[in-house]
Amino acid sequence: MAQHSPMVMSHLKFRHLMLVDFLVAHGTIHMAARLLSISQPAATGMLNDLEQLLGVRLFTRSRQGVAPTPAARSVLDKARTLLNEFHDFTAAVARAAEGREMVLRVGVVPQAFVAYMPQTIERFRALGGGALRAQEGTARQLLDLLFEGQLDCVIGRLPSEGLPEGRLAADLSMVPIYRDDICVVVRPAHPLLALHRIGFEHIAQAQWVLQRRDSSVRRALAEAFLREGILPPDPAVETTTYIQNLAVVAQSDLLSITPRRAAELQVRLGQIAILDFRLGVEPMQVNMLVRAGSDHHTMLALFRTALLECVAAEAAKEGVATARRRARPVALRIPANGSRGRPSAK
Repeated sequence: MAQHSPMVMSHLKFRHLMLVDFLVAHGTIHMAARLLSISQPAATGMLNDLEQLLGVRLFTRSRQGVAPTPAARSVLDKARTLLNEFHDFTAAVARAAEGREMVLRVGVVPQAFVAYMPQTIERFRALGGGALRAQEGTARQLLDLLFEGQLDCVIGRLPSEGLPEGRLAADLSMVPIYRDDICVVVRPAHPLLALHRIGFEHIAQAQWVLQRRDSSVRRALAEAFLREGILPPDPAVETTTYIQNLAVVAQSDLLSITPRRAAELQVRLGQIAILDFRLGVEPMQVNMLVRAGSDHHTMLALFRTALLECVAAEAAKEGVATARRRARPVALRIPANGSRGRPSAK
């Protein structure tokens, strides 16, 4: 049986990993050899050496080509992650040689970007952080890129359907950042705003602009309706991001749903209004997600510090504003007869 100790596995080369990737993608040793710029016999020899090192058969051979075994499938994701990390390493070496800043690759769900990323980027740079490359997407899309080694961290929620297939919770390290409520939004002069009390019967009759079905916010809306025994609305308009939804809401009578922090920014700009209506779903936990074992990453540590400091500063501001509103003196209405409070009943 092969010994899989770190010392033995250190004989593994990146070209071995590239060979596995090419063989799975193209199915022939000829094509893999061509992509590696080596001869076909040399590629066959590499595959034999790799299987001997690992002690498992990775591919079955036939006249039609090669087919991956379950063992090859099980190591493929890790191989691709290591290859992506290696490409990032070579890029980092090139940047260092040219005297340029290192790059931190951050995946952010749109709501979190709007709420905290601008001030976090400024704080990160002030702490000595390097360049930053931000990429938006759904939580599921970004998690896939994180596991593949194409991102260094993700700011977002864990998908409600769980981790991608074949991924384990032990592969992730998670830092809770903040919790965000979701709310229903309309244009500032929408007729629903004139109602004294809004219920599900009112919003169920409205037309909606919503993100696609795999959006966690849309799933939350569906959950709220189903709990009330009402079928979730089919959107009149379906988009890819909540930012598009808000643009449509501002110019129409359509309703939408969005995280409250992102909505409040648009409310301050006078673009939309938030309905005084509670959906009754749990606030969503937004986290900073990194691959397990990334604790030594200096830039990630700086970014985490910057993000947490900005979230804490914003929470402190909100606390002060709430305290001021509560402490604001209330004007006492004095009846015409001069008595204070309500007139006594006769």
